[in-house]
Amino acid sequence: MRYKHKVDWWIGAIMWGSILMFIPLFWLVPEDEIWILAVSMIVMAAIILPFFSGYIELRDDDLYIKMHVFHQSIPYDNIKSVRLVTNFLSSMAMTARRIEIKEHDKGFVRGTTYIGPVEREDVYDELLRRCRNLED
Repeated sequence: MRYKHKVDWWIGAIMWGSILMFIPLFWLVPEDEIWILAVSMIVMAAIILPFFSGYIELRDDDLYIKMHVFHQSIPYDNIKSVRLVTNFLSSMAMTARRIEIKEHDKGFVRGTTYIGPVEREDVYDELLRRCRNLED
């Protein structure tokens, strides 16, 4: 099953604002330099817009997370705990309402992953059903 990432309105506003902030500048820069502004806007859009197309996939043997060029695969057997959280820690989640996933034999930094699917409770319930080695 594949689920879309949830994007909080304020994160989306910041990302879109980063692109749209170039528009007023078209009236302020000299005509012979507008192409630089246009190229900058296109590059910014090419970097930012793919973040909106990420997804979380519950495969047969693992959880697969894709966000822009970043991806991660976590086998269900390696998952130590799954819990619903609300925080702003840096992660692949673009929402404050997240699912925290901790892995066996890894520390906090490398072993903790946050995901933010639109259907958070459904993904949480499905992870609890599929993960056989939960400790918490």
